[in-house]
Amino acid sequence: MDSRTYAVGHSRITLRFGDIVKSKADVLVSSDDFLLSMGGGVSAALRRAGGLYVAADAAKMVPARLGDVVVSSAGDLAARYILHAVTIGAVHQEMPPAAIVRQATRRAMQLLDTLGCRSIAFPAIGAGVARIPYETVATEMAAALVGSLIEAENAYEVELYLMDRFNRLSRDDFFVFFEQFAARQLGLATSTSGPDHLISAPIGVTQGMDVEQTAQAQRRHQVYNMLRHLEGRRNQLEADLLKMLAGDGAQQDLSLVELKAHLDQVQALRRSYEAELLPESQTAMRVQQDSIFVSSTSADLAEHRGAVREVIGRLQRRYVGMEDFGAIGQAPAELIRQKVIESEAYVGIIGMRYGYVDPGTGLSMTELEYRQALASAKPIHIFVMDDRAPITAGMVESDSVRFARLLEFKSRLMKDHTCSLFTSASDLAQRVEVSLKQLH
Repeated sequence: MDSRTYAVGHSRITLRFGDIVKSKADVLVSSDDFLLSMGGGVSAALRRAGGLYVAADAAKMVPARLGDVVVSSAGDLAARYILHAVTIGAVHQEMPPAAIVRQATRRAMQLLDTLGCRSIAFPAIGAGVARIPYETVATEMAAALVGSLIEAENAYEVELYLMDRFNRLSRDDFFVFFEQFAARQLGLATSTSGPDHLISAPIGVTQGMDVEQTAQAQRRHQVYNMLRHLEGRRNQLEADLLKMLAGDGAQQDLSLVELKAHLDQVQALRRSYEAELLPESQTAMRVQQDSIFVSSTSADLAEHRGAVREVIGRLQRRYVGMEDFGAIGQAPAELIRQKVIESEAYVGIIGMRYGYVDPGTGLSMTELEYRQALASAKPIHIFVMDDRAPITAGMVESDSVRFARLLEFKSRLMKDHTCSLFTSASDLAQRVEVSLKQLH
């Protein structure tokens, strides 16, 4: 079998072993250097098939920058445009090869609407002169394409042309490998319906599911949501890194070292959430019985946390909270993820502040803790401060962006959970006690 087509959202991706020059797509993609020399591999084949006008048109837009995608005419080819993905820069730049592949793929997809096109054909970007490992190119491109299409409003026809260079995998084996990759690294569901191969978001809760099936469906969907969020953050950080490496003169909020550190953190969290999709992940969790993870912003709700701590102690359970973590070398986002996993239940206390935003994930620590509780299928108890509660100015979020995030977060909590409203620390303590007594 030389090809296989996957339905992804409203679109289709065809993995094809063959010659991209024969594609009938509106847009063809070429992998090239910063001078757009079109001197070898796929780019040379497109230049020969498109005629001298293609190279002359591309030459008007050099030098290009690493990670750029440059648009030129397609000359004598059936396509309307050629997109030149720059995978070789003018000088050595410390950009991970996989990141270059992802960014070029996503930028090419983003240009389709601008060009008024709905079909595109890609080669294995960077697998030639750029010497990016072939399997890395194929899997990263496939992941970027699926990520672009899974929730896209428009329908696109996408082809990914592969050369038969695998020494270990047959063509049919590669299709299976791709499907397993999508399920493992993107949290997606793969299935077959007649001749069609489907890649979709994991199924949600449906009627007829028992308690365990419901919990697993909720858990898998939340892992998928978190992987989607982390994918978006990674793409944003990698785009910022490319701009910084290109020296475009724009004012940067972060240093190069900070950007790379945030990318490393996001990648580590991705691996952690991917691991949660493995069958053995549930049995590997070291849950400490009778431990309650308490999540909230800190300084503004210190009295409330203290009151809840007393209740948990009185119920002979163990309080788990940020004030007890101490100073360790572990990244905060990974630490709280571990602590939530180890706890038996989760208590979320939502006041009038969104709180400290983790620079890697772009989420507040409180929202990160909540998302992990969902992904780990913990019993969740949510308490939201009543609008009538007496507050001081210091208890209210002053940053307009974070305040908007808080409102969105609270709205989602109120929609997805039966939340209890509290007016004071003592009122909260009483409500938490009643709720926790229902455990076991």
